[in-house]
Amino acid sequence: MPSKRFVLAAMFVPAAGLLGGAGVLGLASCGTHGAGSETTNPLGPSPEDASWPDAPETAAPPEASRTPPPIPPDTFEEGVVDVVTVVNTNEERRRISPLIYGMNTVRGDLAPPDVLAGVSFVRRGADRANSYNWETNASNGSFATGWGNDMLLAGALANPTAPGELDRSIIATNIAAGRGTMVPFVMNDYVAGPPASNIPFTTPGWNIDQYFRRVELVKPTPFAATPDLNDGVVYTDEHIDFLRHQFQTDIFASGSSQVMVGTDNEPDLFDFNYPMLQRGAGAAIVDASGVVLGHRVTGDEFTADFLRFAQRVKQMAPNAPIVGPDHYHYDGWTSWHSTMPQYTDDGRWYMDDFLAEVRARSEAIGTRLLDTWDFHWYPQRVFGGTYTWAIDNAVRPMTDAEIEAVLQGPRSYWDPEFDEHSWITDDHLHGPAYILTRLLNRVEAGYPGTKLGVTEYFPGGCSHVSSALATVDSLGVFGRMGIHMAAMWPHKCDLRYPYGGFKLVRNADGNGLRFAGTSVKVEHPEKAPSSVYAASDDARETTVLVINKTNAPRRFGLRIYNGMHFTEVEVHRIDAEHADPYPVTRDAVVKYNAYAYEAPAMSAALLVFRAP
Repeated sequence: MPSKRFVLAAMFVPAAGLLGGAGVLGLASCGTHGAGSETTNPLGPSPEDASWPDAPETAAPPEASRTPPPIPPDTFEEGVVDVVTVVNTNEERRRISPLIYGMNTVRGDLAPPDVLAGVSFVRRGADRANSYNWETNASNGSFATGWGNDMLLAGALANPTAPGELDRSIIATNIAAGRGTMVPFVMNDYVAGPPASNIPFTTPGWNIDQYFRRVELVKPTPFAATPDLNDGVVYTDEHIDFLRHQFQTDIFASGSSQVMVGTDNEPDLFDFNYPMLQRGAGAAIVDASGVVLGHRVTGDEFTADFLRFAQRVKQMAPNAPIVGPDHYHYDGWTSWHSTMPQYTDDGRWYMDDFLAEVRARSEAIGTRLLDTWDFHWYPQRVFGGTYTWAIDNAVRPMTDAEIEAVLQGPRSYWDPEFDEHSWITDDHLHGPAYILTRLLNRVEAGYPGTKLGVTEYFPGGCSHVSSALATVDSLGVFGRMGIHMAAMWPHKCDLRYPYGGFKLVRNADGNGLRFAGTSVKVEHPEKAPSSVYAASDDARETTVLVINKTNAPRRFGLRIYNGMHFTEVEVHRIDAEHADPYPVTRDAVVKYNAYAYEAPAMSAALLVFRAP
């Protein structure tokens, strides 16, 4: 599939030049993924989910759960293991936010039940979110349908024409399962009107109101119990009000099934996905024949709209967490896709001024207007015209270089020594990305207390075990680095392996066995060949994730500093032959808090150490 950048260049460009510049490379597809099933969580919310999302990720467990300084664990004789990892359960204790275990959906087609058992929240996303008309459930398909309006998002609904039914049904399903929901409330200038194809948006003087409906963020008159379908306007705040009146309880109240307010989907790409719907003050968007399709919404305009909308949200629902701006990728949050020359790669970024303005307004009115700053991240290295995130072993066998790119991709989140060699690292940063570190620092500097979210990610690989290992690695990084929320994008492919990686972390035995909720200190000497993560909520149990990214079996020596004596270890694993986690052993720990684990080539395992 051609990248959005090249389709864009052929279809339309801003008057000032090619839209997006080099930074539009590698845009992830937000198409509908394979249908799953809507179901309640058979396991219910886990114990560590009981108080989220209010407790800070840096909060340590109560003193009662701590133990005296542990006896040093046994060592390994030379040659017995290939690499030694030291875990200390009393140091660097950080609560892992359960919200890092999210999943995206386009229209409520949820993941399989055994995957959903470990999912903490569902985000409705994709490009269609920009054009979703909540009053009718209509949307526009952008490039995929020749910008036609249709009822695709309502296709699986029992009552497809009921106002807000898409979000109501998703929220209801998630409440029943104890999961949260993130809704992308529209901030675009227009949304879909009646179903229509061959919309004449390239014809000068065409009537936009015949095909689309104007969006207003704040309704100047009282809300109606049922929206007016004939006023030509769709009000975003009325969407929020309508949804909250469909439930007997406060859907924005804190708890495991809390609804989070998203500020649309990838607003820095509004003019790319829907050029004819933009009525901003920015550059003209013209097609190849010179017809003006619309005018870009500038970064400054979006900031102003965000502040107005966020203030309205907090007036209506003070407890509602606001998540935004939901940027697509690097040059969206740095320069609004190369349209704001005052920002440079090595200087100030758009996000810096956005955070400063949100902070200033929040402090002026005494109410926080942004709870989580979020972005989307997909590995961007290109192989034969295909971006790493889009590589699928089922389409053609992956090369060794492609497999390695998928396996090492999670290092772009944190490792200052890893360069993915993409347009981001080669043309902009001129070196490694370690993007989470950069963003955490800027968010804390710009608006202290704001959390960080990765509300779309996918490592690539699809039907190859590398996709599973990279998924486990990504979740391990999010937990270790204190990311507040993350949601996998279910790419349109065979998802058995990435789903298997997710299950290894969140539902390894099919009965709720999962990685613990408090990250602890790990000293692991390797980066490329392997990764190790550890977590422990209780001194009597420690969980360890071991990822072998090599093509050879390896022996991991795990030494655990802990106040209790572990006598048993339970192991579940995924590998090239097993996309789903399978039980490996329930073994005695013979050495004192030390265990030699034999990892097959290209495998990941969850090890659960227990004391009597």
